[in-house]
Amino acid sequence: MRYYKFLGAGQVAPFSGQAWSTSWLEVPEVSPCERGLHACRVEDLPYWLHDELWLIEFDGPVTAVGHKVVGRRGRLSARVSRWNTVTSAAFARACVGRTAAHAAAECGDLDDGSLTEVAERLLAPAAGDGATVAGLDPFTGVRELALRRQEAAARSARRTAALVCGYLADAVEMATVYPVPALSYVAARAAQARRPDPAGDRHDVERRWQAGWLVDRLGLNSGD
Repeated sequence: MRYYKFLGAGQVAPFSGQAWSTSWLEVPEVSPCERGLHACRVEDLPYWLHDELWLIEFDGPVTAVGHKVVGRRGRLSARVSRWNTVTSAAFARACVGRTAAHAAAECGDLDDGSLTEVAERLLAPAAGDGATVAGLDPFTGVRELALRRQEAAARSARRTAALVCGYLADAVEMATVYPVPALSYVAARAAQARRPDPAGDRHDVERRWQAGWLVDRLGLNSGD
């Protein structure tokens, strides 16, 4: 089993302020969320996004608690270089695209296909990597579209559709000023706000989609 850790710039843990390195770190005892060396599995990655992504090596047992693992002795193994400002921005755009897809699904006949087009464009890998490089704003007109659909949904008493369109408008507004974890959170909340799916919890499904995106784009092992 491989374990990962997101760190701030300079290999600093964002919550504890602990500086990590390839030298072993050790704590006398473990108490999840309080004491110990915390890391995550691939399926947990969307919950802990930050500047740098590292492989972590543990010496000894680890305990899984919620969306993380905790151990007593560990060190950095190797940096995942594919997680950088380019892939981070691409992931943020993909999360807005997913939010647009949720809005399109809830709007149904209130939309003329424009929301679906937005979702497909933002989720396209080539557009995700190259839109800003080409000097294009991938979000032009998207917030205005979301607000129009929100208004139409509200007039039709389609409260769920209006709510999800509101999430899309918020996501676009946040995309250029908030860190990437905020966009993944909004996408997950938009999924959760949709009508229930008997096949499973939409929030969890969305987080799994996000983990799958990261596994694919960063070249990770999905079996980790």
